Amino acid sequence: MPSSSLCQEDTCTTYGFIDDYSEGAHPQILEALLRTNSTQQVAYGNDNYCNQARQLIRGKIDCTEDEVDIHFVPSGTSANLISIASCLRPYEAVITVDTGHIACKEAGAIEATGHKLILVPAVDGKMTPQNLLKSFNQNQFYPHMAKPRMLYLTNASEIGTIYTKEELTTLSALCKKLGLLLFMDGARLGTALCSKRNNLALRDILDLTDIFWIGGTKAGALLGEAIVVKKSLAEGFVFHLKQHGALLAKGRILGIQFVELFRSDLFFTLAGHANEMAQELSTNFEELGYSLEAKTETNQVFAILPKELVRRLQDRFRFYIWDEREDGHSVVRLVTSWATDALQAKVKCIHEGNPPCQRCQRIKIQECLLTDPRVSRPKKDPSTPSLKPSRKRKATSELSPSTIISAFETYRKKFPVANFLHYPSLISDISTNPASVDPVFIASLLSMCVRFMSNSELDTEDTYADYARKHLAHRVLESPSLYLAQSLVMISFYEWGSGRPYQAWMYSGMATYMIQSLLKMSDDSMEHNPQEFHASQTQYEQLVRTYWCCFAQDCELSSGARQHFALSFSQISVPLPISDRDFTFNHRPPNRLMPANMNKQFSLANNLTIDHGLTIVTRGFDIFVRVLRFANEHRRARASSSSNASTSPLYSTWQRLKGELDEWRSLQDVTVRYPATSAQAHVALGYGELFAYINLVYYMSILFLYRDRFLSSLKPHSDVFHDMSDATSCEPDTMKQLFEAAQQISGVLSALETSETPVITPYSGFSVFVVAHINMYGTICPQRYPGGPERAEEEKTKNLLYLERLSKFWPVGRSWWRTVQEANRFYEMVKSNQTHTDSGIHSPRRLALAGRLDEYGDIRSSRPSQDLREPTVESNETSSHQPNGSSCSPGLEGDQFIPRDHNNTGGYHDFETDMFQWPFIDGSWSSGFDNGLDGLWPSSGLFDPGSSSSR
Repeated sequence: MPSSSLCQEDTCTTYGFIDDYSEGAHPQILEALLRTNSTQQVAYGNDNYCNQARQLIRGKIDCTEDEVDIHFVPSGTSANLISIASCLRPYEAVITVDTGHIACKEAGAIEATGHKLILVPAVDGKMTPQNLLKSFNQNQFYPHMAKPRMLYLTNASEIGTIYTKEELTTLSALCKKLGLLLFMDGARLGTALCSKRNNLALRDILDLTDIFWIGGTKAGALLGEAIVVKKSLAEGFVFHLKQHGALLAKGRILGIQFVELFRSDLFFTLAGHANEMAQELSTNFEELGYSLEAKTETNQVFAILPKELVRRLQDRFRFYIWDEREDGHSVVRLVTSWATDALQAKVKCIHEGNPPCQRCQRIKIQECLLTDPRVSRPKKDPSTPSLKPSRKRKATSELSPSTIISAFETYRKKFPVANFLHYPSLISDISTNPASVDPVFIASLLSMCVRFMSNSELDTEDTYADYARKHLAHRVLESPSLYLAQSLVMISFYEWGSGRPYQAWMYSGMATYMIQSLLKMSDDSMEHNPQEFHASQTQYEQLVRTYWCCFAQDCELSSGARQHFALSFSQISVPLPISDRDFTFNHRPPNRLMPANMNKQFSLANNLTIDHGLTIVTRGFDIFVRVLRFANEHRRARASSSSNASTSPLYSTWQRLKGELDEWRSLQDVTVRYPATSAQAHVALGYGELFAYINLVYYMSILFLYRDRFLSSLKPHSDVFHDMSDATSCEPDTMKQLFEAAQQISGVLSALETSETPVITPYSGFSVFVVAHINMYGTICPQRYPGGPERAEEEKTKNLLYLERLSKFWPVGRSWWRTVQEANRFYEMVKSNQTHTDSGIHSPRRLALAGRLDEYGDIRSSRPSQDLREPTVESNETSSHQPNGSSCSPGLEGDQFIPRDHNNTGGYHDFETDMFQWPFIDGSWSSGFDNGLDGLWPSSGLFDPGSSSSR
């Protein structure tokens, strides 16, 4: 290694790849430290900044304060030492791989406190289940041996490799079986999570480990690590912090840094940049013919170089010699950081006698070892994510035509509601002249489809989305074009699936305005030059289809929220899409169907087949979104009135909507209706996903209409299960309709999955999310669920598995999955209480699901009491802020439900009155959403889930 002499600012002649903490801190962190410097705060980690940082980290992990404690310490060694000391007794040992950081890089700190380390051979830097089990079995000679009690892992490992979810799950299960705690050192956890091989989320790590920490020192902070410890191990943790000198009086310094790292995605952005620079280095070495000791997965590169070359490189660069070989080679480790410049990552050792580079000229090195990098290039800001694929991947312009055509086919099948692509012309353009297709359009398409494609040519969907967003930001003010409008539609869908509804709304709105402008120009052209218009019929139909895709997408995004199209469906003057066959073959039908003609009186609107699927589903979404809006308005009307809701004026709206839904269904040919026609028949024709969407929209509309019908029929102080059998209080068909609709939704999705044509989209996930709550209720509803509780249990299990799978494709699904899991735990608790007598407080006839679905896209509610016997006590001040007398957190007092507002709601309500205000929702549903109001939510009352002011 070169000498460790200090370098002054401009006199340092070598660039360091020796570690990822040679630089100070990211400018955003330094600015925050300066900005908050004069603010007085309490000491020892109890300040506002540390508390805010904890809240932000919990948000990223998607957990609650009840699940974990978070403590900040100044260094990785202290994080490891304190974590282990707090969990283990003096005679207990830690199992670690022989290359583990605590084994060879911390001066015996762990063993100095009395905890033996049991070393196990590493495989690719990692622990294997076989080696763990073997080591555990070899250390059972008690009390003569230290007792194995903890498994220590590093992620990323000491050689930069990462643990996959499958690997960590296996190790976690084995630890539970052996009675071992699982501890993860997260010094480079950011680069591990940003690795292209990674499939772990922070929540997965929490679920699979007992304690872990998130490194800040190597992730752009000045110093500091955040220890995440489960509540079961958290008692007395702060005393260990103090005893080991890690409880800083000025703990705010650590809190401020983690606030900046996790306020947005800075932590992941910087880690991703470090990985990208390492990949550049790795690619360069391989292109020059040098081998790698380990595959580059994170920000560490292990290259095998001739020793002579190593000596010459040491004149220019600082790095660590990892291993000396006897064959004249050395393994060198080069570590990139958040601040590594792209030019420094292009180290190409070539000996071609090229003119010296600028650095060589400055420090008077005669023989240059680098290519000439003097071409002017803007310096990259590492705080900005990469906007194009890395060099190892190919940019959109370099992708093969077959890959892009494959993406077209994936899009056609997976996203039938956005069916605006004319495949014959697109495939022709790509095959003959790929440059004719807008790269932003290709990037937007790939942002949607990559998740469903297995192609080594492709980068991640986020990479293509970043590229598309960057260029769309500059081009939306250009003259409108069909490619740009369609790109905006696809990016809007991507943003919704990523859990960012605010951005989705913005892109959707821009797409709508752009396509309206293009339609206006086309209409003018048709009026003045009919012959020319006839020649461009295909392009016009693409405009029409893109417009109606915007309409359907608006309905999906709003899902009952405040934002809606200004015009109703029947008032829109844009013609509906022609059949897929006519569109594909560029046929011009003699007559076109208009929105106002979608009724039985117009012959073209009758017996619509799957060939008109886009028209069918568009009209269906129009009805569905108005059903949801009605359900919200009707719920508020019931909450503010003690009269029977079925006599209110809104009841006629219910009947009208039901009539529209029935008419829409009757316009469809029987071959479009499930279960009258099997899903497999449409899979055979390539229409399986579109068939599923049509039926999802229909049965979801049924669900919300009959949910509203059920709630309208409940009476104060009623026994809901007795009332359901009484035709005067609740239509006997209501519960049957609800449960059967839930089964039909699960059925059509299961049929497609069995046919290897799964529907995995945010809307299908939302449908299953709602259905899961009905099926969970069916598991406790006596004699009401078709097929009985066993069938309900089976359906519920399928729903949970589906949502888990969805969450791997779409980030928005993760919150749904976890929310349903929490609701399931609540129901399991309820079922366990059904062993009590009916007269008891836990009678199966007096059950309720706390929580309220106020408006889709704007959900606010609280958790139910974990103890069903505990009454909810609210102050007058709190209750006075609840809108419309509605409740968010019910409790029990005897057999009664206590609302938050006791003023004008007719006194106490039965618990069952709120029973079907499902699904069970809490703040976690929307905790992953970026609402575009950075810093206000969830930390403040304005956008705090459960806060009355958030309404």
